[in-house]
Amino acid sequence: MRSLLGRFHRPMSRGLVNNMLTMNNLGDGSTLSLDFTTMGSVLDPRLTFTRASTVATYINSNGYVATATTNEPRFDYSPTNIGEPRGLLIEAQGINICTASETFNTGFWVFSVTALTTESSDVNPKGTLGSISVAPVSNGSGRYMNAFATGLTTTNIYTYSIWIKAKGTDAVEFIAFNSIGPINSGISIISQPSNGNAIVSNSPGIAPRISGLSSTGWTRVAVTTSAALGGTGNGNFRLYPSNTIASTTADSIYIWGAQLEAGSGATSYIPTGASQVTRAVDTAIIAAGTNFSSWYTGGTTGTFVTEWCRCSPTTTQRTVIATSDVSNQHLHQYIAATTSRLRLADKIPAFIETANASIDNSINKGAFSYAGSVQSLCLNGGTIVPGTLTFTTAPTWLSIGGPSTNGTSITDTAVVLNNAIRKIKYFPTRLSDAKIKEITT
Repeated sequence: MRSLLGRFHRPMSRGLVNNMLTMNNLGDGSTLSLDFTTMGSVLDPRLTFTRASTVATYINSNGYVATATTNEPRFDYSPTNIGEPRGLLIEAQGINICTASETFNTGFWVFSVTALTTESSDVNPKGTLGSISVAPVSNGSGRYMNAFATGLTTTNIYTYSIWIKAKGTDAVEFIAFNSIGPINSGISIISQPSNGNAIVSNSPGIAPRISGLSSTGWTRVAVTTSAALGGTGNGNFRLYPSNTIASTTADSIYIWGAQLEAGSGATSYIPTGASQVTRAVDTAIIAAGTNFSSWYTGGTTGTFVTEWCRCSPTTTQRTVIATSDVSNQHLHQYIAATTSRLRLADKIPAFIETANASIDNSINKGAFSYAGSVQSLCLNGGTIVPGTLTFTTAPTWLSIGGPSTNGTSITDTAVVLNNAIRKIKYFPTRLSDAKIKEITT
C-alpha cells in the first residue's frame, strides 16, 4: 500500500528540507540531484505537482494498475520487470473514447461471439477479482469483438489498447479498420502468450506494441492507425480472440481495460463507464523563489543531465525539461517529432539536434552544457553537438516534462513527455564535452 504520507503530502520539517538541500552536492559538483526512482511515494518538497483529476492510473510496485487521487504524483513501475521503478509519470490530458472499458456492455461494442462471460474468480490487472472472457462463434473470420467509434477526426492518429490473457487460445489479432476496410492492408498484431508474447506485424505501416504483466499473465497490446480514417470519421478497432496463427481451435480469451485515444501511443489506462472519461495533465515545476535559487547558482553557465523513459514512437515533440519560457532565459530539451532525436532549443526558436535518436522501449540519458549562448548537447553517449543559441539571462524556474509560460503550470500541453522522468541533475559549471558524453553513456 502507498503510505498516508505519500497520499496527502504532509510538509517536511525545515530541518529535513535543509538536510536534503545540503545532500544535493554529492561530491561530484552538482547542486541539484533528483532521483524519482528512489523517492518511493514522497515527492521532493521543492517541486510543485498538480493534476486536477481523480482518474489517473499507473503500474504499482506489485505490477498492478493502481489509481492516484487528485494532485497525487504517480511513481510508475515496469509492467514487465515487477518492482522495477520507472520514475515520475508526466502525461498530457487524455480521453478514453471507449465506454464500458471493463464491462463491454454498451452500444459502443459490437460482437460476433457467442457471449461475454463475467469471470468473478479471475484476478484482473488491478489485482482484484473480476474480468470478462470472450468466446468466438467459430473458426471463421466473423469471430471478433469490435470497438466502433464515430465522430473521430479524420486527420488524427488513434491508438487502441486492451489487456488480454490466454484462456486456451494461443493468439490474438488486432486490426484497425475504417468504415471501408483495413486502414493498411493487413494491419495486425498477433500475441502468443505461450511463446513469450511474440509479436507478428503483417504491415510495415504500423508500430505494434506489447507490454506484459509477467506475474499475472495479463498483457497490454496496442495498435495505432497509420493513416486517416477513409475520410469518414468512423473507426473500427477489432480484436480477433482466436488461434489465428494455427487456424485450428477457436478458444476464449480474457479481456480488460480497453482504451481508444488520440495519439501515436497508449498512455496510462483511463477507466470508463457509460461515458467517455478525461484524465487531466500532470504539472511538475520547481517554481521561482528559494526552491529554485537554492540550487540554481550558475547564472548563465551550467549543465543539466536528464534520464527518462520513451516507450513508443511519437508524432509530436515531447518535452524532457525546460527553463523559464522567456526570451534569453529559455533552454528547452525535448524529443523531436518523428525522428525522436534529442533537441535543445531557445525561445526564438533556434535549436541544435543530436544525430542519434532516443531509444524506444528503453531508458534514455541526455545532457546539455552551456556558457551563455554557447551550448553542447549529447544523447546516450553519442556524438557531441555544439551550437549557439540565444541564452544570456539566468532562468528563474524549471518545468519538468512540459514547458511553462508562467512558472506555475504546464501551459503547452500538446508537447508533454507522456512518460516517466527518472533523474535530473544540475551542475553550476559547464562540464566538458568529454564529461557529458561519459555521463550519458
